Amino acid sequence: MKIDCYLPAINLVLAIIFAGVSFIPFPAQSQQSYNTRVRFIQPTLEKEPENRGAPNDRQGAGTRGDCPNVNIPLTALIPLRQQNLNQKQEKPINASPNQISLGLTVNESPTFWFYFPYQPQEINSVKFVLLDEENNSVTQEPIPITISETPGIISVRLPSTTKPLEIGKYYHWYFLVDCKPQSRTDDLSVEGLVKRVEPNSAIMSRLKTSKPEELVVMYAQAGIWQDAISILGELRRKHPQDPRLAADWQDLLKSVDLSHIATQRITPCCHP
Repeated sequence: MKIDCYLPAINLVLAIIFAGVSFIPFPAQSQQSYNTRVRFIQPTLEKEPENRGAPNDRQGAGTRGDCPNVNIPLTALIPLRQQNLNQKQEKPINASPNQISLGLTVNESPTFWFYFPYQPQEINSVKFVLLDEENNSVTQEPIPITISETPGIISVRLPSTTKPLEIGKYYHWYFLVDCKPQSRTDDLSVEGLVKRVEPNSAIMSRLKTSKPEELVVMYAQAGIWQDAISILGELRRKHPQDPRLAADWQDLLKSVDLSHIATQRITPCCHP
């Protein structure tokens, strides 16, 4: 059965038990030097979330027979977080047992980044789905995505009509690719978790005075992945020939084991 209109109807019942994240403040420095290498640092969690039902991979899952063969698969640009499971926690089957794909944000409508390996004419439809902690769809229907100028790295921002993410809550998102209409096979998909956190007043004051390049470093060091990659990705999109930005992009993706994607072109795509 295809993942198409309403995910809960196809038995995507999540049993994730979420815990709070303790927000890591930015380093207490008078001024962040732009010469600092961009390196993502995992945030500290007060309690690890349960693995049951949690996304534990960032590459496309599903029946690939309907999609063309590619050298680099559909990939979500998101960190894989290693977990220290206790004996009572259930380990998933046929997956890396001690990891989940998780990104933090301070934005009420964050942007998500993917490597999309297909040309527009090779696909039938692309959709984005966002679920809350109770497995309810945040939007009435999956958000259709218009793909253009691919293969390459794309970004998808939640539309302004979507209910803003609430601070302190986890959301489970799905990026779904249907390569052939009327097919009975499952959509190709990648998924992950996102949580909105609130920066403190000291951070807010620095955000008002820092340059975009400095914000990237601060967000990355604080473990705020979605905003670090979004600011840097937009800078790279506007200035693709800037060697300094290219080096920062390489460093950021390398820090989450995605260096093999860092050389791919960032496209103007996409629009919900």
